[in-house]
Amino acid sequence: MKKKLSICAAAIIALAMTGCENGKTGTIEGEVRDAFTNKPLEMPTVGMDSTIYTTLSKKYEFNQELRKGKFKFVKVPVGAYRVYAGRSKYVKTRMKIETTEQNPNASLVLYIYSAQVDPGLYQGTPEGPLKIDNKWVVYSTNCNESIAGYRLTMPQQQAGDAKASLAEKIGAKKKGKKGKKAKKATAPAAVTSAVTNLPDPRVVDGKLEVFYHNSSSVSTAITAKTYPAVVAPIASHKDCKGFGEGETKGVFPVKDKATDLKVEYVAENLFKITGNLPKGKQIIQLSQDGKTLQTYYFEAK
Repeated sequence: MKKKLSICAAAIIALAMTGCENGKTGTIEGEVRDAFTNKPLEMPTVGMDSTIYTTLSKKYEFNQELRKGKFKFVKVPVGAYRVYAGRSKYVKTRMKIETTEQNPNASLVLYIYSAQVDPGLYQGTPEGPLKIDNKWVVYSTNCNESIAGYRLTMPQQQAGDAKASLAEKIGAKKKGKKGKKAKKATAPAAVTSAVTNLPDPRVVDGKLEVFYHNSSSVSTAITAKTYPAVVAPIASHKDCKGFGEGETKGVFPVKDKATDLKVEYVAENLFKITGNLPKGKQIIQLSQDGKTLQTYYFEAK
């Protein structure tokens, strides 16, 4: 009886080994590029979670190609994987892939970006990221149903205070001489009556292609919409808080004329936003879970 069981066990093991040897395999290859320049990055680190496949392995065979930003893993069993890429002083990216018996190979392009990039909106250029300064943020008000609202004017002193407060929130450091404490700011002699106007919208062509670097990790998708921007009475937007005494008008989005923009994951906390902007002044809203993250004031020609 024991002999028969041993023969059966041996047969099962042999069959399992034959199945593994004959299992379909393929090649996972691709290139790692800088997200903003779209140029290949030399010597990236690439791997597949929970597998033996990594460019850091002593058995990795394609180091010469890795110098050109290219990677390759061969004899990879078909299945679902998560491929990651990174580099020293760069933010990682991850991409889910799935190969099948019919399509055992996969070719990928993975994007990563410098860890020195601050949160905000950027334009990609061959030289690197070009930040789009949100100079309208200090004129923005807190709205619910109205989505957003900009003040047309603001007292100069108030605008300066708002900018200083914003700088503190994003961690800007006060400068001072080495070994000495930074001087305390002197109190203003009097509040000036001068006002500053809402900056003009950023003029762009109708085709939008920008990158948004969020300040923290997100667990749910970011959405982007653009709305026509019009000057309207503040009285029609009572849910907006932050307008000054005596102000009667502001800039608001036309809610029922929203245009959805496409948002794509690029790397950790980095998203690509693309779409066609309707002609004219626009308020672009970036939101998550129904809450506004940022708004921008553009004009499409």
